[in-house]
Amino acid sequence: MPVPLGVVRFRAYRRYEALRVEASNALMGLLAGAQLSNHLLQLNRGSDRLLPEVYPNVPHIRRFNLTAEAASDILAEADVHLGAMSIAYVLALHEDSLKTCLGMAADAGLISRRRARETPSAGQHEALQLACGSRIDGLPLEQLAVLRRMRNAVIHDGGRMDQGLVDAVSALSPAAVSAWTKASGSDPTRLEKGDVLRLGHGEMLLALAVTKAIDRACNGLLQIGLPRDHWIREAVDDALTEHPQAGHAATVLRKCHGFARHHYGPLRLARAEVESELARRREC
Repeated sequence: MPVPLGVVRFRAYRRYEALRVEASNALMGLLAGAQLSNHLLQLNRGSDRLLPEVYPNVPHIRRFNLTAEAASDILAEADVHLGAMSIAYVLALHEDSLKTCLGMAADAGLISRRRARETPSAGQHEALQLACGSRIDGLPLEQLAVLRRMRNAVIHDGGRMDQGLVDAVSALSPAAVSAWTKASGSDPTRLEKGDVLRLGHGEMLLALAVTKAIDRACNGLLQIGLPRDHWIREAVDDALTEHPQAGHAATVLRKCHGFARHHYGPLRLARAEVESELARRREC
């Protein structure tokens, strides 16, 4: 069954989207800030005075006790350092989101709670696909597997290419390599064993794009796999949490159905389905 194109913005998904946007803005802000600072320091290039003397009111400037020229050289390389850190950050958010998806599958009885809890990050997507009975586009998953190995190389091996990472890059399909090169501006197949990874702005954008594509696809998996009554309960729970003071029954129904249409639109939850769920809750 093809994965739906629309996105159901359930509560946890909305929270994850907000964190993604916040992370993206922060990373781009740090990158732009480094370049702005580098531009400003060109005015003092050649001076022997240290930055704390020139900018004494800047917080934490004493930890950057360098001349403008030395500081400028460091800031010029900020792209590489931020790229390495940002991939770990983005993948951590993505893996946490997948834990939530597996938890929802477990709540619906599609997978055991133990497996949902203990599945390692490298197996999360496969576990969710098996639980929901459908598959997602393999191209971004190929790219994610390599990004994960690059992150691990930065954390555990000083950012050096080992044979496992070389093999993972070699296993990328031509379409995955082409998409990677287009998004990041660099061709991963040129990397060789022993090379030091220089992950910059391009790889940061790639990680954001790849995880976003997979997150949306996994959202589609949940739409296929989770039973309809589960989605109805989820939507009503969500709506009642957002509108705890909805008032009398007619107002509650109107708000819940309107909320479901807005955030759960691809599921096309009918007014009668929402009304039936509200009636069931009143009887409990």
